[in-house]
Formats: sequence, structure tokens, C-alpha cells
Amino acid sequence: METASAGTPDGPGLNRRALLRGGAVAGLGALVAAAPVFTSAGDAAVAYPGGPEPSAPRLQLTKFKDPLRIPPVLRPRSRGGHDELTVRMRTADVTVHAQLPPVRMWTYEGSYPGPTIETTAGRPLRVAWENGLTGKIPVTAVDFGLPTGPSADPLSNYPGTDGCQEVAGVAGLDPWAVVHLHGMLTGGGNDGWMENLLAPGDVQLSAYPNKGAATLWYHDHTHHVSRFSVYAGLAGLFVARGEQERALDLPKGAQEVPLVLSDRNFALDAAGSLTGRLVHKVEMVGAQRLMRVHAAPYTLVNGVIWPHLEVEPRWYRFRIVNTANSRIYRLMLLADGRPVPGALQVIGTDQGLIDRPRPVGGALNLSPGERADVLVDFSAFRGRAPKLVNTLGGITPGASDVRNDLLEPDVMQFRVADRAPRSRFSPPKTLSATFERLGADDLPHDRAPRWVVLVGPGTQNMPELWEMEEIDAQEVTAPAAGIVQVRDEEGTLTTLRRTAMAYDDGNTLTAARDDLEIWKYLNLAASPHPMHIHLAHFQVLSREYYDITGFDRQLRGSVRSIAFQAAAELEPHELGEKDVVRVGTAGRITAGPNGTPGELVTVAVRFPVVGRGVHHCHMLEHEQHMVRPLVVAPGSHADGGTHAGMHH
Repeated sequence: METASAGTPDGPGLNRRALLRGGAVAGLGALVAAAPVFTSAGDAAVAYPGGPEPSAPRLQLTKFKDPLRIPPVLRPRSRGGHDELTVRMRTADVTVHAQLPPVRMWTYEGSYPGPTIETTAGRPLRVAWENGLTGKIPVTAVDFGLPTGPSADPLSNYPGTDGCQEVAGVAGLDPWAVVHLHGMLTGGGNDGWMENLLAPGDVQLSAYPNKGAATLWYHDHTHHVSRFSVYAGLAGLFVARGEQERALDLPKGAQEVPLVLSDRNFALDAAGSLTGRLVHKVEMVGAQRLMRVHAAPYTLVNGVIWPHLEVEPRWYRFRIVNTANSRIYRLMLLADGRPVPGALQVIGTDQGLIDRPRPVGGALNLSPGERADVLVDFSAFRGRAPKLVNTLGGITPGASDVRNDLLEPDVMQFRVADRAPRSRFSPPKTLSATFERLGADDLPHDRAPRWVVLVGPGTQNMPELWEMEEIDAQEVTAPAAGIVQVRDEEGTLTTLRRTAMAYDDGNTLTAARDDLEIWKYLNLAASPHPMHIHLAHFQVLSREYYDITGFDRQLRGSVRSIAFQAAAELEPHELGEKDVVRVGTAGRITAGPNGTPGELVTVAVRFPVVGRGVHHCHMLEHEQHMVRPLVVAPGSHADGGTHAGMHH
């Protein structure tokens, strides 16, 4: 296996294994405190403020060769009391690297990512999403059995399809689509229901209340197919600006930059050169052929592989969104090979600004679908080239399995001008005067929380999402399949019984409009899952480590209680209003006591709109298996639904 290490032509970069050795045991805080220096044989060849660098040899492309591309901006037209916009989907050839042939993609308006839709919060928006796509899906989908042995190559992180077999049915996919504006609080009829598909030539008409200022994103949400259609290019950024934000005089213009993160893989020709054909490649593990989540070798920012951005020595604002199928980005800023604690200051999360700037002491962990609004001051890096790096490799099914490493942890390079700062900006002490963290007195105490339990592969060899209900322990004989007992920090034992698992199990979860509910996500699987709720937003209340060794994966139930171990600290980007939360440690780098990966994440959920939606894992390779319907109804209808047999 090739890795970035001393003696490799990788430039002044990050030796991922050295970084993990420095911080794996003690977690994020120790990782930064150790502040290891990462060097390589290429150090002397680099003249700051930076320049192109070679990548790992198998990847062929030069890092930091291409400038960061800023997506075009689409602004709606005013029509009386609302705004209107038309967005066209079309097939296009997109340049993602100067050394790579153009890549055939399905796109919004011919670019990847699609144009940034910029709107005014408080102005209702109507969008006509026109499907002008042509041809079959421009993705080659393959899988392969996992190689064995301690030195086995992480084939999913290499380009090409050697040793792979084609996934049946994908090559023939026609360009049907449906658009979901992720994070927009709109009714179910406008949410982009995943089975309400558009044929080529059809139009999806969606009305969005557009009430709050936030960084959202739009993407395809076709049931069973989104892991391929989003990978083909159907994703873009959506920004709603508000008066409160304008009054803060945050960095703007050239100093406000979107960073849309994704990863891709490509085919090779007979000579072993990259062709530009998209390849979606996953590993199938063991005799049961358990599918790993997707992890590709090339990181793209705004549709460019390993770009660079020339910046002034001043404050910048970055709106970061993780649009990758399944990869978690654990982001750090490195200068001269050293992590820079506090370089990233979080000012906003999925649903808008938080109360005050919060520096990131370790790494910024963004799972698929999550967004972070951050400030960075480059004045300390005059004449230098700090890099944004990903210190987390692919997600693996077993705690000891590290074969799916990143060959290239670099994300992008910043080239800081060597001149005196021209700006006197400093972050405001208060960001949002209206945002408040929920306290104990704000939470409902008159009913039991909803429980969602995430478990590893079952009879279908895929991870599962279980909706649960609290019951009296005397009602069941434990241990038994679908029964999980949890013992909390106070020693209280809660017995849970599974009520639904498959998408079409019936017994639809029903919530009341404007209600506030407590949801508890318990992860009994080895890997993390980013959980997304449509038609809702929430605040993360707590993250706790649990000993999950009492869960029997064969029985599919607990043989002894899932026991509390320790409380975990919430990360800065988890302290605002959100619509995605990671449940499970980020690749076990911050695993709980004794290395157990179990986590319980508690959120307080509000449902401001009505209609039919879903809640699901936002790892797209898991989505079709870990998704359940959700209905939000006016209060009186929700009560009626209970008596009609719906689950409330």
C-alpha cells in the first residue's frame, strides 16, 4: 500500500498514520495538543506561497494545480409577494482537473456543483425544476470482494475497475429525477418526495416558505437511485440571506467562499491512464458480501480536485457543505505541517447562525449532509500556504479494519499573499440575538421520547434502522429479537420493543405540527450514521458513550443491558439548529471508554410544517435500507391518526 510518509514525493503534507497514532487514544483534544510535525522529502522543493504538489503515484493527478472554481450564482425574479426561479437539469461535460479529460455528468444548469441559488430570507420562493437530462446515467457502478491479508490493498481508493464486477441494472438507468431542497422547512407536497419522479421533459413545481437565513443544499432524492444520481453530479448550494446577517458585516464578496465537498473515482483506459468516466466502487466484505459505504480517492471542492485558492491576509467566511455519498470529512487547517487549533471558528450550522463564534479546538467533523459556516483569519499566514486536510479515512465495518485509508488526506491549499493586512474586521461577540439553546424547562416532560436504534447488517446484509417503543419489562421475555434494554447514567433501565424497520412496514410515525419532541438515536453498529429528518429541525442536546457489547447481532436483541459509560462533549457545529446529526464516533478516532463505538445522541425536534416526509441515514449507500416514512399533521389530525392506527 502506498501512503504519504517521509521519503515519498508527497510535498509538505500529512502522514495520516502518524496523525492517527498521535491522537487515536485520547481523542480530539490530545490530537491537537500533541501538535506533531509532518514533513517529507519534498519539503525543500516547495517555495511558499505554495504551488502544485505530486499526489500518491497511483492517483496520477497533481495536487493544487487548478484554482478553486466558484459556482455561478442564480438569483430569483421578484413576482409581487414572492420570488420565482427556473433551474434546468442537463447532461454536460465538466472539467474537474486540468490533467483529466472532461467528465460527463448529470448537472443543474451545466455545472458541478450546480449554481448557488441565492435568495432573501422571508421572501417565499417558487422554483420550476426542469428535467432536461439525456442519456443513461454517466456512472460505471462496480463492486468486488474484499482482499485478505494484512497488506491487502484498499481497492476502493484506487482508480479503475480491475478485479471488479458490474452492479446489475445501473448502466441502464434513465434520467428520471426528483429534487429535494435539503434543510428547507416546507410542506410534504413541495419537499421532493423520493417516489414522485420527473421524466425527461417534465417539471417539478415547488413552493418554499424560505423563512430563515441559512446555508442549505439541493440534490436528487430518487428512491433506490440517489447514491448514483447524486454521484453523477446532481447537487448544488442554496443560500438564504437575512437582515440579521447583513447587519453583522461579515466577510463578503471575494472573502465569502462556498466550499462544496465531495469525493469521486474514475475509470482507467487500457494504458492505465485516467479517462474521466465516473466510477462508483464499493467493497463487498466476507462470505455474506456486506457492502462497505462508498469512499473514493479524489477529493473535490466546488467540483475541482485538490484546488488552490489565493487569499489575502485577512478574515474569510467559508460556507462548507459535505455533499459526499458517505465520506465523513474531519477537517483541520495545517500550516507548515502543523495543525492550527482554533483556526476554524464556527458561526453557523445547518439552519443558520449560532449565538457566538466558537473556535474548533480539534477537527471539524462534517458527515454527509451537514453544513458549517466558519470564519478563518489568514493574517497569521502571510506568504505561506496552509492546507485544509481530511484526517479521517473511509468508514469501515470492523474496529480493527483500517485498510480503507485515504491515499491523499489533502483537501485544498490556500496561497496567502505576502503583504500587510488591509482589513480591520474582527468577529462579532454576538452573532444571532434570537437563537437560544434549549434548556431543561423548555423540553417536554409529559411523554416518553421516540427511540431510533441503528444496528449492523441483518438478514439482508445491510444496516438497519429500528423504530422503537418503550414498554414495561414485564410485557416481554428477554432476551428476544427486537428487544433492547438500555441502562442510563442514573441506573434506570428502559426496555424497548421494535415497532418498525423496513420502509414499507406500515405503522407510520406521526408527529403534530409545531410540536417539540425528544428523539433518542442509539447506535449499536460499528460505523457512524448521519441521521436526517425531513419537515423538521432540531437541537442536539447530548452525546453519550454506551457499552454496546450486550447487543447480540445474531439474536438481533440485547442479552444484557446497553450501559452508559461517559458523557461526550458536543462539537461547535452541533450547538445550533440542525437537520443532520452524526450518531457514532467519527471513524472511532474519538471512541468512548474501552474503545466501544456505541453512542446515544439525544435531540429536541420541532415540526413547523405538515405533510409526508421521511427520516433516514444520509449515507447514500445506506439510505434505501435505513429510511422510514414520517407524517406531520395538524394537532387534531395527529390525534385522530393515533386512533386510526398510526404510530404517534
